[in-house]
Amino acid sequence: MTSARRLFFEHGFEKVSTDLLAREAAVSKATIYRHFKNMDDILRCVTETEALKFRETTPPQTTTLQELRRALVQYSTKLLTFLNHSDTMEFTRLIHEEARGNPDIGKTFFDAAYGRTQLDFAKMFQAAQAHGVLCDTTDPMVMAEDLIGLLEGLGIVRVQLGVVKTPYPDVDQRTERAVTTILRMHAKTA
Repeated sequence: MTSARRLFFEHGFEKVSTDLLAREAAVSKATIYRHFKNMDDILRCVTETEALKFRETTPPQTTTLQELRRALVQYSTKLLTFLNHSDTMEFTRLIHEEARGNPDIGKTFFDAAYGRTQLDFAKMFQAAQAHGVLCDTTDPMVMAEDLIGLLEGLGIVRVQLGVVKTPYPDVDQRTERAVTTILRMHAKTA
C-alpha cells in the first residue's frame, strides 16, 4: 500500500501501471494480482487505509444524547483534522483530477472515503433513533450527509481554488457548531 500511495501521489493514478507498482514494491505482477483485482481495487485499498486514520474501530455508544454528542464530536474532529493534512488535500485533489477522465475512479474513491464516512455517521444516528434519543424518523443516511455538509462546508473548495492553505483552521469550533446544529434539528433536547 505504501508504494501505491506514493506512486499515485507522484505520478497520478492513471500513470501508475502494475509494472511500475511491482517494480517499486519489489514484488511480481502475479503477487499484485493475487491480492488485488485491478488498479481500481488498489486505489480502493489505499483510500480505505487512509480513511482508517480517522475512522472508529468499534461503534461508539449512542444510547443517550450526551453519548451521541460525544461520539459525533470525536469522529467529526478526527475527520476534519485528517482533512487538514496537506497530503490528504493533495490526494483528494489528485483523485478529483483523475475522476474527470475516469468516472470509475471517482466512484471508487467516493465509496471508500465519503461513503464509508457517511455510513459510520448513519450507524450512530440509527442507534440513537433506536434508543429514542432522536425525535424524528429522518433517514440516518440523510442526517449523516447533512452533518458532513455542515462539517466540510466550502473548506476543501477554498483549498482547491488556492484561496486558503488550510481548509479548517478552527476544527473544534467548526465541529461543535455542526454537531450542535444537527442535534437541534433531530434530537429530543439538544
